[in-house]
Order: sequence, then structure tokens, then C-alpha cells
Amino acid sequence: MAVRRYAVRCEHAQSQDCATALVAAAQRGRKETVELLLDRGADLEGKSPDGATSLVVAASGGHKDTVELLLDRGADLEAKERHGATALVVAAQEGNKDMVELLLNRGADVQAKDRYGTPALAWAARRGRKDTVELLLDRGADLEAKDRDGATALAWAAWRGRKDTVELLLDRGADLEAKNGEGATALAVAASSGRQDTVELLLDRGADVEAKNEAGKVALDFCAANACASVLQGAERIQRWHRRRILAMWADTCVM
Repeated sequence: MAVRRYAVRCEHAQSQDCATALVAAAQRGRKETVELLLDRGADLEGKSPDGATSLVVAASGGHKDTVELLLDRGADLEAKERHGATALVVAAQEGNKDMVELLLNRGADVQAKDRYGTPALAWAARRGRKDTVELLLDRGADLEAKDRDGATALAWAAWRGRKDTVELLLDRGADLEAKNGEGATALAVAASSGRQDTVELLLDRGADVEAKNEAGKVALDFCAANACASVLQGAERIQRWHRRRILAMWADTCVM
């Protein structure tokens, strides 16, 4: 019945109805229907009214067999939906490691970004999809790529409190003190959203508690929770003590 229903809507291969039918079938993972519509001449790159191609919606839905069919028929791997996301970016948004791997194996651009400048890596980090983040890094994703607001994957993971992902990114060499467009570090954005466990992790890794943003504010000024503030205050005292010790040792060396 599904095949017949979509086929009836596709009497004219290049019509909008046909493109919509193809996208709808792909979105539901109806591989046989997609194949039938393509055989009847449906436009492989036709878009639904909201601007999505069949490949993008199939990837978003996690329909591997449908994605493989579309790619075998020549679907554009880098086609974008209305927000500028490619199939790889939407798969990363969903945290679908298998889909991301399939698309990368077929040649998808690992550095692809949406219209807001957010790459697949940052989306996976934002969602806390550690395995997908690891895969993207293994395939060469830029660890320090920034979106249009200057946020890196580390900043996104820290803001959302994705502690395990933050730890992975740091282990892979992410810049602990990278700043966004407003000058805020990962520590500051984690504090601003009250992510105490992430704040503690960043401090353990050596985050500068006195790093200032463009307005001269430090992480403590952004604290969204009392517990988070206590952690930062304690770290601030310790870091200042260490700095005084280092300065004293340096002064002694100079005198000698």
C-alpha cells in the first residue's frame, strides 16, 4: 500500500509532489518505495517544502539501507537542508555513529558546517555522543574549529555538562583556554550553566580560574549554582597561592 500511495503522488517525475513523495519515503526508510520513485524518474536532489533532500532526511532518521541506495544512485553527499546542514551534520546531531561512519566512508566532508558555522564535531560534542566525537576525530575533524560565535567543540560540551565528552576532547588535545567570541573559556561557560562536575574536571586539568572575558569577568562571575561558586572560590585561592609561590621562587633565583 505504501508503494502505491507514493507512486500515485508521483505521476509527473519532476513535479513538487514527486519530490515530496521521494523525501517522505526516504524519511520513513521505505527503501523499496524510494527505489520505485527513482526508477520512475523522481529528482534525486528534489527537496521537500522545508528544503530537505532525500539523503538528508534518510540520514537523520538513521535509515542506512535507504542512504546507501540514494548514494549508489548518485545523491549529493554535500547537499544541505534549510539550516545548511549536510547529511553528515544531521547524523552527528542525532549522535548516530554508524550513520556518520557510513557517510565518511562514502566521502562526506568531515569539516562540513551548517549555516551557523557549527561543524559535525561540535554537534556531536554538544549532544554528548562520545563515540561519535571519537570517530570524527579519528577521521580528521578539526578539534579547534569554531562556529560563528567562536565556540569550539569543547565549549559546547562544557556548556551542556557533557563531562565524559569534555574529558575525551581534553585527552585528544583540545585547547583548555580557547575563548569564544565574547572571550569566555570552557570553564566560564560550564560555570554559567551550573555544571559543577564539569567545572571540577576543567579545574583538575588546569583551567585558569582567573581567565577574563571581553568584559573583564571571570568564571566565578557567571556561576549559576552555589555549589559551583564554592568550587571556583576554592580553586581561585589555590591558584593564587601557587602563583605567589612561583613568583617568590623566581625572585629568590634573581637575587642569587
